[in-house]
Amino acid sequence: MTYIFDVFTGARRGTTLTGSVQYRDPDNYGFSQGPVFGLQLIMDAWKEGGDFGAGPVSAATEAEFQELFELYLGPTVRVDVEGYLLEEGSTQVRIPRVKAKEFYQGRLDPHGGRGFSDGTHYICLAPRSEEFARRAEEIIVSWEIREDDSTDLDEDEGTSADFTLEVSDPRYLEHFTKNAYFQTAFTGHLPS
Repeated sequence: MTYIFDVFTGARRGTTLTGSVQYRDPDNYGFSQGPVFGLQLIMDAWKEGGDFGAGPVSAATEAEFQELFELYLGPTVRVDVEGYLLEEGSTQVRIPRVKAKEFYQGRLDPHGGRGFSDGTHYICLAPRSEEFARRAEEIIVSWEIREDDSTDLDEDEGTSADFTLEVSDPRYLEHFTKNAYFQTAFTGHLPS
C-alpha cells in the first residue's frame, strides 16, 4: 500500500479531535473538504494502531468500523477455485451449490477484485459509496481543514493542513486517548 499522508493528532477532547495531515509527496494535490475524509482518518487510526497510533475501541465500535470499511472497500466473499460459494467458516462448498457471480449478480466489484487469503479464494463485492457518504455525514457533524502556509516548507516536504472534526458520539473517538501518529492512503475520495 502506498501511503499518501502522515497524520498527527492530539488526544480527543469530548467529541472533538484536532490534528494535521501532511502529504508524503512534495507535490500538492489539495485536501478533501468533506466529512468523508474525517471518517476515513478516524477509521484508519483504529486499523493502524501500533506504538504511535490510536488505542483500542469497544467491541461495538470495532464492529461498526469493520462495517464501514466494507461499505467503503466492498465486502469479500469466500469461494472455491471454480467460484462456488463456501460455507461460513469452512472450506466446503455450500449446499445447494451456487456460483458467487450468480448469487451476487449485479453486486460484484466491476474492477474484478479477486484474491487468495487465509487458504481460500475470494471475490470482492462492489463498494457502497453512497451509503458510506451518508454514514459519514451522520458520524462527522463538523469537519474543518485548512491548508498551512506552504512558504514554511522545505523543498522535499509535502504541503500540510490542520483539521478539526467533531463526531456525533464520543465512542467514535475512544481510541484517541493520547497523541497519535499514523500513515494513511485515504484521501477523502470515494470509489466510483
